[in-house]
Amino acid sequence: MTENGVMLSMPRRVAVEEPMSTKVGVGYSEHAKSHEAGAEAARAALRDAALTSCNLVLLFGTEKHDPVRLRDGVREVVGSAPRLIGGYSMGIITKDRLGYDGYQVGVAVMSSDSVNVDMFIETGLVGNEHKVGLALGEQIKRGHYAGSPNVLLMYDSVIRSAAQGLVLNMATPLIEGISETIGAWPPAAGVGMMGSMQWNPTFQWFDDRIEQHSAMALVLSGAARMDTIIMHGCRPAGSYHTITKAEGPLVLEIDGKPALDAIADLLGPDSDKSWEDYPLFVTLGVNKGDKFGQFKDEDYANRLVMAVDQERRALVMFENDLKQGFEVQLMRRSIDFDYIGRRADELLARLGGRTPFFALYIDCAARASAYCGTEREEAAEVQRVIGSRIPLLGMYAGVEIAKVGGHMQALDWTGVLCVFSE
Repeated sequence: MTENGVMLSMPRRVAVEEPMSTKVGVGYSEHAKSHEAGAEAARAALRDAALTSCNLVLLFGTEKHDPVRLRDGVREVVGSAPRLIGGYSMGIITKDRLGYDGYQVGVAVMSSDSVNVDMFIETGLVGNEHKVGLALGEQIKRGHYAGSPNVLLMYDSVIRSAAQGLVLNMATPLIEGISETIGAWPPAAGVGMMGSMQWNPTFQWFDDRIEQHSAMALVLSGAARMDTIIMHGCRPAGSYHTITKAEGPLVLEIDGKPALDAIADLLGPDSDKSWEDYPLFVTLGVNKGDKFGQFKDEDYANRLVMAVDQERRALVMFENDLKQGFEVQLMRRSIDFDYIGRRADELLARLGGRTPFFALYIDCAARASAYCGTEREEAAEVQRVIGSRIPLLGMYAGVEIAKVGGHMQALDWTGVLCVFSE
C-alpha cells in the first residue's frame, strides 16, 4: 500500500526524531461572532495542552458561522504553520461542554515529534463519488508513511439546489472507490459533514482553502495508532424481510409489497400514517454477520429513511447500498446509557500499554436528546468515561463511517468513538 509511487500533493510533515509524548488540547466556543469564536476556541485548545505552538489543527463549527472569518480567527492564534483540516458540524462535544444548533465551535491542536501528519483532498463530489474515491485512494496509497497509517475520512454530505431540492453525496460509492485503490483498509473511521438539521450547504477547511463538495483524508502515522468502536442506538425489532425492488437510494418494495405499505404492516395495526411525515424515525438494519447469532455491534449497519416518495410508495434512504435481495430488519431505537459507558471502557481496555493522547467522537445528530427524546445526552457517557482521561473532541454528524464485518461502511443512528495512542 505504501511501497511505491509519488505523492500527488506536497504535504507538510511533522519530522520524526527522538520520540516524545504527543500533546493535544481541545477548546470550545459559542461566541456568535465567527472570528472571535475561532480565536477563543483556538486559545482554549492551546491552553488545555499547555502549548504555545502546534503542528495540526482540527476545526469544526456549525453553519451559523462564516467559514472565512472562523478560519481566520483560528489562524490568528495558531499562526500559518500548522496544518488545518475540518468542516461544518451540527454541534460540538468536549470533555465538559456539549451543544448543538447554535454557534458551537470545537478546535483540537496537536504538537508531536513522534506522529506524522499527512492530508489529502479531492473536490467535485457531486455525482462523482466513486471517481473521487478512486482519486483520493490513489493519494492515500502513494503516501510514504513511517509506521502504519491511520485514516480519518471527512466528506461533504449535503447537496442542495433549487432544481433538485435536497440530494446527498453518497458515502457508499466514495468508500468503494477508495477501497478499489488501496485494497484492505488500515485503521480508519469517517464522518459525513452537515452544518444543521436544515440540510443547508456545508463548507470544509483544508489548510487555508475553503471548499465545498470535497472528500478529505487526515492520515496519522509514525507512533500513532487509532482504535475504534461502534456505539449503536438500535436493536432488531423483528425478523428478516427481503427488499424485492430497489433503485439507487429508493427502496421500492419489501417482501413484494410497496415499501410504504410493508413498513406500515411492520409497525403494526396501532400505528397511523403520521410516520410518513416523520420518516427519520424509521430505521432499517443490515446484519453483515451471523443472521441467527447473538447481536454484535460490529456486524450491523443501520439505515435511516430520509424521506418518502408517495407517488412510488417508496422509501428514500440516506445511502444507495440497499439492493434487491438484501435482507433487512426493522430496528427499534433505544439509547442505553450504561451500554455506551461499557463500550467506551472496552475500547480503552484494548490499548494495553499504549498511551492515549486524543479521542474523537463522531456522533449521529439524530441521537441528540432534543431529537430523540431522551432525558439526557448519550454523549455525556462518552464525556464521563473518556473526557476525564483523554483530550476529547466530538462532532454531531450526518453520516458515520467505521468497519462493519471487516469492511468500511457508512452508518446511521450510530456513534463511532476513536482513540489515538502511541
